[in-house]
Amino acid sequence: MIMHKAYVGQKIIHLECVDSTNNYTANVFKSGAIDSGTVILTDIQTNGRGQREKAWQSDAFSNLLVSVAADLNLWKINNIISLNHIVALALREFLSKHASDVKIKWPNDIMIKGRKVAGILIETQMTSVQRKSVIGFGANINQTSFEAPRATSLFLESSKSYQPKALLFEAIDALNYFIDLYHEHGELYLFEQYNEHLWKREEQHLFHFNEQEKAGKIVSSTMEGQLVIDFEEEVKNFSNGEVIY
Repeated sequence: MIMHKAYVGQKIIHLECVDSTNNYTANVFKSGAIDSGTVILTDIQTNGRGQREKAWQSDAFSNLLVSVAADLNLWKINNIISLNHIVALALREFLSKHASDVKIKWPNDIMIKGRKVAGILIETQMTSVQRKSVIGFGANINQTSFEAPRATSLFLESSKSYQPKALLFEAIDALNYFIDLYHEHGELYLFEQYNEHLWKREEQHLFHFNEQEKAGKIVSSTMEGQLVIDFEEEVKNFSNGEVIY
């Protein structure tokens, strides 16, 4: 990648163990102890969280567990959905260097060959003058066994062992690249890129919602953060948590 402005990674704080990198980052960011762009990395996370308060399980010293402090006013990012697009595209880009068939599962998981390799949790605090986010992500690097039935790691996909801390710099580089791309081409460009890489887009698949199961095809996501699915007889929009696939 070409050189680009460093929004992320001017400072990296390494913690051996923490309950949640997002919790820790939110607290120190709110107190003013760290600046926007600071990266928090941990080897062990005792109470990691995923979407909708689900637990994020990770073997100690095996994976990439990261949070980034983000001041959206400083970064000149207009909305949270664009931040989600930036982060998802950045993780997909960096993981694609080490594996094939890397896709984004709406709204914010990364899949390799249909198995989850990474998840994103963005938490935002807004006031009349401030827009601050904590970007959390976990990527399975060297882990070999999972309680979740549909999970994988870079090791399982490539049979190579990695140094998670070394991969952090690739992830930071990708984040800065896509923030630059956002400023150069605009939010609609990244929105289109995000949709282009959606897992199961334009493929027949089973979807579970409202206690029913129906076959359909993902058309796209929307700028409001919904998923558009074509069920042949009708097209429906879903918000996060309303459909499982």
